[in-house]
Amino acid sequence: MLESMTPSGSLTTAVRRMPKTSNLPLIGSLPQLLRDPFGFVAQARATHGDIYRLNLGLINVVVLNQPRHAQYVLRDNAANYSKSGPMWNAVRGMLGNGLVVSEGDFWLRQRRMMQPQFHRQRLAALQTLMVEAIAEALDSWEVAADGATPFDLTPGFNRLTMKVIVRTLFGTGLTAQEMDDTAEAMTYALDFLMKAILVEPLPRWLPVPGRKKYQQALARFDEIVYGIIAQCRAGKLSDDHLLAMLLDVVDEETGEGMTDQQLRDEVATLFLAGYETTSLALSWAFHHLMQHPEMMGKLQAEVDSALNGRQPTLADLPQLPYTRMVLQEAMRLQPPSYWLPRTAVADDEIDGYHIPAGTQVVSLTYMYHRHPEHWENADQFDPERFTPERSANRHRYAWIPFGAGQRLCIGRDFAMMEGQLALAMVAQRFNITAVPDHEVKPMLSSTLRPKNGVMVTLEKRA
Repeated sequence: MLESMTPSGSLTTAVRRMPKTSNLPLIGSLPQLLRDPFGFVAQARATHGDIYRLNLGLINVVVLNQPRHAQYVLRDNAANYSKSGPMWNAVRGMLGNGLVVSEGDFWLRQRRMMQPQFHRQRLAALQTLMVEAIAEALDSWEVAADGATPFDLTPGFNRLTMKVIVRTLFGTGLTAQEMDDTAEAMTYALDFLMKAILVEPLPRWLPVPGRKKYQQALARFDEIVYGIIAQCRAGKLSDDHLLAMLLDVVDEETGEGMTDQQLRDEVATLFLAGYETTSLALSWAFHHLMQHPEMMGKLQAEVDSALNGRQPTLADLPQLPYTRMVLQEAMRLQPPSYWLPRTAVADDEIDGYHIPAGTQVVSLTYMYHRHPEHWENADQFDPERFTPERSANRHRYAWIPFGAGQRLCIGRDFAMMEGQLALAMVAQRFNITAVPDHEVKPMLSSTLRPKNGVMVTLEKRA
């Protein structure tokens, strides 16, 4: 028997037997998970309920599907659920000790130093850089529009958000070659990350295809970032970008700033947060809009009315509420970061189930965003479910694409500003229609990507 606090806040001594997925020898439910990962987790919740043990043969994890579980693990009892285990070790290989992976006093120090740089008034200084980068990226889309050739939105938005994150992080400090090298290095590193997670428990001497190139990509990224840091410290670059802002921050308690290593780790973390996650949200948003022409029309009408043909500014964003809701709904249905793993530090209990110390616990954001208790017709694309009236009584952890609790992503407002500006500027500039008979499905990766891309035809608007 175990007595502990449950997510509902009540004490219990009755420990129930946790349901478990397939018991195939050595492989458990792995074949079904790999064949149709998101169909599998939906069926598993329907079959086993909101909490169950996912059997993957040599690995067992507890999967949580109910928003109150997110509140418990990510906020109420967050001290008992650490970022340890193979997944986080692999991420640390890429991000060092940046905010996403650091813990304890060091995390608190870094968060306290960085938080002011992401307040709205500081982000306003980056808006011009952001809009310029988006506009430059969209200029290249016009080639596809002029030729009426099929265009894949997924790499298109990857290049767009890469341009935005490089410009806002470094200003104009990178050469064209360095910008291309940075994009190539981080793209490869992100692509390799899921493999790095899977092979993390294996011996380091075991050869892994792609690992050497991954290490070379990170080395090239480090070379570029440390070079920019040195130039900034020497006063050779402008100070209108995020890296310059981070160079100026100091810890109020010690009066110390960040070392070059700490700056590098935070820059890598901001890349991860501001590059692919926003790109995927935009790709999925237009995928859904193309299935609903009336919603695409409503988006374009709002943009046309608010902007009257000019480029948007930060002051315009409150006049684009439907644009924001489209982005929110896309991130509900396909949250770029669809799972949040933690490891139980000490024995615990959730909904009457014993959670032994050392258990891998996965908060399944993908299913929180579809839980039938909190979302009506959960599989349907409906941006207006995010109106103030319909959102008023919703559980605050039913929508957590940026994480939750004290570990809420520091770049949330940056990402939403970037996404809303990009969504508006694309809708203002192009009519977009889906290429017929091209199936778009989510694929299992380190982020929730559309398998085979999102193929479209672009037409320039008058």
